[in-house]
Amino acid sequence: MSNRFALLGPFLSYVLLSLVFTYPLVAHLTTHVPGRLEGDVPVYIWNLWWMKHSLMEWHSPLFSDYIFAPYGVSLAFHAFVFMKAFMAVPLQAITTAWTAYNVLILFTFTTAGFSMFLLARALTGDALAAWVAGIAYAFSPYMLTRGLGHLNYLSGEWMPLYILCLIKLVESAQRRWALAGSAFLLLTAYCEYYYLIYMTLFTVLYLVWCCVRRREKVFNVQFAQNFLLMGALSALGFAPILSMLQGSGQGEYLYGGWGATAKLGADALAFFVPPTGSLLYGDIGAPLYEVFSGGNAIEGTVFAGFVALALVAYAAVRLRTDEAVRPWLWIALAFFVLSLGPLLHIGGDFVFGAGPLRVAVPLPYIGLRFIPLVKGARVPARFDIVVALCLAVLIAFALWHLRARWQHANRWTALVAILLCLEYLRLPYPVAPVGVPSAYEEVARDPRDVAVLDVPLGWRTGWGDTGRTFDHQQLYQIAHGKRLIGGFASRVPEAELQRMLALPGVGELLALQEALPAPIAPTAARRGAIRAQLVELLDHLPEFVRQRVLRDASVVNFLADASAEQQRVQEAPRVGRLEQLVQEVGLGYVFLHPPYSAFAPMRRHIEAELPVEKFYEHGGLIGYRVVETNRRGYPWE
Repeated sequence: MSNRFALLGPFLSYVLLSLVFTYPLVAHLTTHVPGRLEGDVPVYIWNLWWMKHSLMEWHSPLFSDYIFAPYGVSLAFHAFVFMKAFMAVPLQAITTAWTAYNVLILFTFTTAGFSMFLLARALTGDALAAWVAGIAYAFSPYMLTRGLGHLNYLSGEWMPLYILCLIKLVESAQRRWALAGSAFLLLTAYCEYYYLIYMTLFTVLYLVWCCVRRREKVFNVQFAQNFLLMGALSALGFAPILSMLQGSGQGEYLYGGWGATAKLGADALAFFVPPTGSLLYGDIGAPLYEVFSGGNAIEGTVFAGFVALALVAYAAVRLRTDEAVRPWLWIALAFFVLSLGPLLHIGGDFVFGAGPLRVAVPLPYIGLRFIPLVKGARVPARFDIVVALCLAVLIAFALWHLRARWQHANRWTALVAILLCLEYLRLPYPVAPVGVPSAYEEVARDPRDVAVLDVPLGWRTGWGDTGRTFDHQQLYQIAHGKRLIGGFASRVPEAELQRMLALPGVGELLALQEALPAPIAPTAARRGAIRAQLVELLDHLPEFVRQRVLRDASVVNFLADASAEQQRVQEAPRVGRLEQLVQEVGLGYVFLHPPYSAFAPMRRHIEAELPVEKFYEHGGLIGYRVVETNRRGYPWE
């Protein structure tokens, strides 16, 4: 009982720290969400609603016919965050999906800190050093940045507990650690597939270390039996996804190619440059974050913190011969190198030199691209979460060693914790209001099974937009509950995208959208510079290597004047008329969003091609209701 009370204090401290680090979210828990209400955030909120809706309808959440209407789409390889979505089901009985989303974010920060505390305490035996390690992991810039828009990549709270079970299994060979380890590995996997890959690689590296340094622990029958049991239980629990993966073949729509991987490695400078919005450093690093990881500021955020780096350097120098510390140093180094991607990037460049002497530095990540399943981890910078985890453990070891030598050790430890927090804090933490136009509430009152067409129309996947997607459409679907013609799913086969483009009138509608300037993506400014360096690199490669690289569709796509997504739209068949969608998909409502609502040709096209009446116009949003039926008298039967 006393041990449980001893754990309550650290847990509650991480609850409080979660509220502080995300302030003012707690003051707007039911009205705002972290980050900006665009990009992936509306979809992560939708995921929670879809899980609840599908379970209440006794329907598999792995397939949704509420997006990509009338065909629907598989969500097996979607960024679903299954475990979080399942946890949100009871929450949505008493609150909204976005409030549940906020609760899950706070839960994740709290649990990540507490899990790391348990791991570090088990390794060092020092509760205060372990408490600081929990702060270093849970509120690292990697985690705080992912909390602004990537619920799945924030969800690293179970990994420390899996690693703790793995270590205990090696130490004791007891079955209970195998059972617990499989449970935490499955929790990790059902939050984010990437992290299952990372934990698999961590396990391999740790066991290799044990085979070299502690052979007696792993070369015995009892350990082997229980380790295999842990693996078998994990595979059995993940079997539904593995079976779908096997059934999908080796389609590139799942894995992508070198095109995205080459630019999404962590920049070596980014580990030493504070992210924008830092309480202590302000926006000192803003210019560099415009070039890190292809201009993707979220993926480019891997800052370790100078306090953290100083403590890790101390551990690396003073404790380098300690057998408990050495594996963490080597594993941290291994994941650091993997996070850099296939080519070394420094200051946004990956081709270096002057005049005729130009070089690029290939890195070990290249080898991962040839390993089935593992090559699905296409964004190398995300390996940094394991770097952050290892650094947190090394911080605990450093403090454990220092505290034994400090007078007033608790005071110095508190000072370290304060300095660590000051480096990591972003106050105020960015939040955005959530609002749904009242027009969608009127749609919700319509008892018919109809579909909604939001313009701009498009279909977004993890590889890009086909058409021009409207980020809020799935968020608004939570309010109206009708099927959508557009939508977002992380992985969609090419044939299914082509099927959507072949719907009557869609090709013409997409072409009309192209008359307006396309939204400028944050990464667009870096595209030209990256392409120039990639072309230069290709020109200097041996011919057989160059030809192999150019067989990669994603590389060709990146080098092309028009992306594959743009080419789909340009080549979309102009078949049928938009009026046929009324019967084809049961179209009931059309919404024009800015700037398309102010585009006279678009308004005229909708009003001429469809039997509609305008029922809403406010704040730049125009809503149309389909009012005429077909000759059979009812278009939605």
